[in-house]
Formats: sequence, C-alpha cells, structure tokens
Amino acid sequence: MSSAAFFGPRNKKCLDLGMASQESPMLVETLPLTTRTLYFTKLWGLKLVTILGFKIVRTFRPPPKEINPSIIKAYPCRPRLRNRIFIPKSHKPGELLPLYIDMHAGGHTLLDAQFDDEFCCTFANKLNVLVVSLEYSTAPESKFPEPTNDVVAITQAIMKDETLPVDLSRVVLGGFSAGANLAFSAAQMSGLKDKIKGIVSCYPVLDMTITPADKQKTRAYRHSKDMDALKDWGPIWTYAYVKPGQDLRDPLISTKYAHRDNLPKWICMVGAEFDMLGEEARQNIFDLASLDKAEREEGHYEFEKGAYKWLLVRDVMHGFTHDLMDSPGAEAVAMNKKRTAEMIEDVGPWLFKGPYAK
Repeated sequence: MSSAAFFGPRNKKCLDLGMASQESPMLVETLPLTTRTLYFTKLWGLKLVTILGFKIVRTFRPPPKEINPSIIKAYPCRPRLRNRIFIPKSHKPGELLPLYIDMHAGGHTLLDAQFDDEFCCTFANKLNVLVVSLEYSTAPESKFPEPTNDVVAITQAIMKDETLPVDLSRVVLGGFSAGANLAFSAAQMSGLKDKIKGIVSCYPVLDMTITPADKQKTRAYRHSKDMDALKDWGPIWTYAYVKPGQDLRDPLISTKYAHRDNLPKWICMVGAEFDMLGEEARQNIFDLASLDKAEREEGHYEFEKGAYKWLLVRDVMHGFTHDLMDSPGAEAVAMNKKRTAEMIEDVGPWLFKGPYAK
C-alpha cells in the first residue's frame, strides 16, 4: 500500500477555523490491519533502539558538565514531564530575561528534552536569554492534540513560575522539526495566543497533507546517495500521531493552514538546503509575508520583510543542528557545527529587534 493511500480527501464543507484556505477536509483513513501491524512493529523497534541507544551513550559517554541545565523541573500540571532550564552564566541578580521555550525534534514519537541540551545551553549563553527545553509526551501513547496541550500547559506554568527570572513581555516559542510544528500549534491556542511574541522554527513539519514521497521531489540533491530517512518514516510517524478521522488540514496539525492573525506577530523560519521539508517552510513563510513573485525569487535563500524572516542554511541536511549519532563523517560534522553557530548569530539580532525588543 502506498503512503498516498493513507490520506483520503472527503467532499465535505470545511469549517472556518481561521485557515489560510477553504479546501475540503482531508481525513485520515483507518489503515489495513497488516499495515498497522507493520507500522507498529517498526515504530516500537525504532523507539526501543533510540531509548536504549541514548541511555548507553549518556552512560558511557556522558555530555560535558558545562552544557547541563541549571535546573530540572516538573510542574503539577504535568508532573511526569521534566523540563530542562538554562539560565545564562552572565545573568545578574534581579535581572529579568527574555524567555525562549524550545521543543525537541523526533517525529512526535522519539527523543526527549535532553536531546537539545547543547543547543539550549549555547543559545542561552550566547544571547543572554533564559531557555527551557520543554518535555512533551510522545506518540503513539499520546496522540494529537495531547502534545500540543502539554506545550500549552507547561508554558503557562513556566510563565507563572515566580522563581524564574523571566520577562513575561518577551516570550518566544521555538523548536526543531516536529517540535517546531508544536510551537506553531500551541501558539494558536487560547491559553497562549497573544502572550507569545514570536516563533523560531527550524526545519519544521508544516504540511501533513503532502506525502513524504512528494515532498522529497521538491528538495535539492548533491549526489545519488543523498536521500532522506524521513521519506520512509514519515507515514509511520503520522500513523502514530494522528487518529483516523482527523482532518489533516486542521491548522493545529498542518500549521501552514493557520491564518497569520492566529499566529504571533514575529516569525523566523529556518530551513536546511538538502531537506525534503525545506520547500514547505519556504512557501509558508513566503505566504505569511505576502511576498510577490519577484520577492519570492529574490528571497529564495533568505529575506526579511516586516516581522517575517527566512533563512535557508546552505550545505546541510535535516537535523544539522544536532548529533544524530548517524556517523556522517568529520567534514559533515564540522559543517553542521559551523552552520549552527552561524544560524544563532543570524537569528539573535532578529530576536532583539523584534520579539525581544523592549
């Protein structure tokens, strides 16, 4: 069965949910038992390998102490989800800091908040902001909208936490891949809407109505072996995260359908040059910024217009900001680190002239 068969459009009138379009709903169909069994087996095999792999690595090759969080804390609203808080070394007593809440990648099914420690520590110290790597529940145990609800509830708890030196007028959500999807999803919810000043979205998942195979056709390639694991795993992650009968054009899932008025004012989108998710990110930020044809051609790699920023990071693939333990080679590792540092240098000034401006 092809992945396209997973997505079944229906000719029903679309409800006005503040979407960017009024297309008919695209409802998720129930997969055949054999396909569900295959996907379940593959998913749990990958989850177990990932969990055990990271436990072994963290035990025998623990990360440097200097990137450890300042505080690890759970809140009563989600007592089993432990969040990792990074207070910059330059923080002065009594100083209130901008708040950056980060959501990790993992296809809504894998990884944890600790996966982002190195990035969050670097981001906090480089920009002098308080960073929280937020833990959310993952699929298939927690399907949509539970992870979005986790992000909303925990973000609210963080903002009410008087023990943290946070400037509540300067709050930004950020994330990687599926985590970026959750940032866009949570920012639309009534509990956070109008309280979040901006979003920083790194190689985000924005449109689940397009099959992974079709997305792969839109990306640039360096050579014949330059392929995406996302193409094979995408249908499995969607099966794990989204229940049958759910509309994939819901703007809380395919966040490209969210109307700009339902999102924070300031949005920065970061794509990777050799990533099958790059084109949907580019087209979404083009649409949000209302770029004309000439502006779209000129802004292929980067642009800033009003409150919107686009940056396509050259020479890298999906996940370039993190050590994925996939042994890409010394040259690729060096390039990833270089491009990640450059990205932070680029995004930092935008944050402080935009959502973090006083």
